[in-house]
Amino acid sequence: MQIKSTDSNINLTKKAAGSNLSETILLAAHLLDQVRQGISLTQALASAPSENRSAAQSLTFDALRNKPKILQALKQFLRKEIDPEVEDLFLIAISTLLKDTQNQYTAYTLVNETVNAAQKSLKTRHAKGLINAVLRRVIENPEALEIHVLDAQYPSWWVKNLKRAYPSDLVPILEANLKPAKMFLRVNSKKISKQEYVLRLMDAEIALLEIPQEWQKVAPNAIALQSSMPVQLIPGFKEGLFSVQDLGAQIAAHLISPVTGEYILDACSAPGGKASHLLELAEINLDVLEIDEERMQRVQENLSRLDLQANLLIGDATQASAWWGGKNYDAILADVPCSATGIIRRHPDILYLRRSADISLLQDLQRRIILELWSLLKPGGRLLFVTCSIFPQEGEIQLEWFTENLKDALRLECLGQILPNEWHDGFYYGMLQKKR
Repeated sequence: MQIKSTDSNINLTKKAAGSNLSETILLAAHLLDQVRQGISLTQALASAPSENRSAAQSLTFDALRNKPKILQALKQFLRKEIDPEVEDLFLIAISTLLKDTQNQYTAYTLVNETVNAAQKSLKTRHAKGLINAVLRRVIENPEALEIHVLDAQYPSWWVKNLKRAYPSDLVPILEANLKPAKMFLRVNSKKISKQEYVLRLMDAEIALLEIPQEWQKVAPNAIALQSSMPVQLIPGFKEGLFSVQDLGAQIAAHLISPVTGEYILDACSAPGGKASHLLELAEINLDVLEIDEERMQRVQENLSRLDLQANLLIGDATQASAWWGGKNYDAILADVPCSATGIIRRHPDILYLRRSADISLLQDLQRRIILELWSLLKPGGRLLFVTCSIFPQEGEIQLEWFTENLKDALRLECLGQILPNEWHDGFYYGMLQKKR
């Protein structure tokens, strides 16, 4: 499908930054500082000013994806150590000079506004002259940024794990995870057909990409935008005509294949993308479980916008006695907590927050959740085990463990491990059925 290109993301990012780009740069640098302190980018963004949050997020994403490359390039221009706050400004500014960035500014604007940002902070004001001089040298010597440090973009334990699991796919995985993710919409089939909605996008001159046929089969309501843009500017958002959801994540509800009248549980549900998709596919009775009240609020907001209803339960998936109503489920979607190593295109801070020791802890939590939820399933019922991880410890190894330790479990054919590529994030999908 060829439709006129609009370069929406670049233009909108500049517009969001507005004439006060220095404030956006300063906010992005502050977000980097919070990630350095162990705070997730999602959490840090929640308290950021709404007027330039989107633009600052885009700048921060580029900086985090390319941090090792930028720091290595900077060594050519710096003679001594710099303060972390100054480093953050360099990361933000130089990331806009890379070829695959979605944030592009003229050289004059970039230098001027970064220096202005430094002036606004007591911690960086002293480095205005250095920032000005180094940025100008980087701009004059673009070849300095042509550094291939793919492995260095990741923690060493991460690379070793992937190399052991996927030796022939290692480089494509590492490369795919460092590229900006495409923006996918999921059409709300209860309100409008995909064909009708595509026409609305065409009328709005929003450019689309042709999704490969094999992925259209497993995610038939997916639409790929040529350029990312704020959802409020996409036709039909307030009316609930679509949701934003990665192509790989749209597969989950179709694998559950809900049937009208079924009683289904969506465990660990927030932000509710898979729950709303289940409700769009069939007239089911859906319990939605989430341990965090604030995250459950996001689920409710999404359901309300789409005009969908579910029974919302606040509770711990490992302690069903505190929230379960006593009626067994026909199907359970268990999108369990994981390392999120398959979605770092959308959450690049994971590269700097995740630790090797986390994997075994998450593996144990996943097992406790599945063992608890299994007891809530009807004989003949199905459980879909989902993680957004690409580590076998949270995928194939787990499903083998479940098959061995759940004596009444049958393993059904399913997609298994989906590795990240240019079209989708990384996910693991495994299906179990309880023997009758």
